[in-house]
Amino acid sequence: MMKSKLTFLLLLFCLTGFSQEFQLPELDHELLGKEYQKSGYAEDLIYIYLHTTFDSLEKKKEVIHYKYPNYSICSFNQNFQHEINYSIEQCGEAGGASVILVLPKTERRSVVNLINDLYEIDRTDIENEWNAEYTKFEPKDNGVGCYYEIIEKENATVIKNYCGC
Repeated sequence: MMKSKLTFLLLLFCLTGFSQEFQLPELDHELLGKEYQKSGYAEDLIYIYLHTTFDSLEKKKEVIHYKYPNYSICSFNQNFQHEINYSIEQCGEAGGASVILVLPKTERRSVVNLINDLYEIDRTDIENEWNAEYTKFEPKDNGVGCYYEIIEKENATVIKNYCGC
């Protein structure tokens, strides 16, 4: 009886104590660059990464269209495998796009590497840098450009991204 309780406790510890965080697959620079170019550099690079790397579980939802010229999509939300959720909002007249990417709990280094890779593919003259904690990656002059923030939650890792003025 005592031996079976000890075995159960050991098994429970192994299942909960050594759980691994989600690992983002390595980014295929060449494929992503080609897909980004094919979109005319208009599609969000994070979305292209998700779309080429993970299976979509559904179509775009909560879709909002611009009210002028071509009535294209300016905001939507979509779920991908591994409980990944992507949302973008770029409907404002002032321009700029806000993206929120919710991942399962992910090792910080993996997220930092993804952001660095995306930055290299969409490289501009604006130099970004990481803060000391590797939670924010933003333009050195805090001006125009792309801002990334990594937020750790109990069961998720959130990447907030804003590009614009």
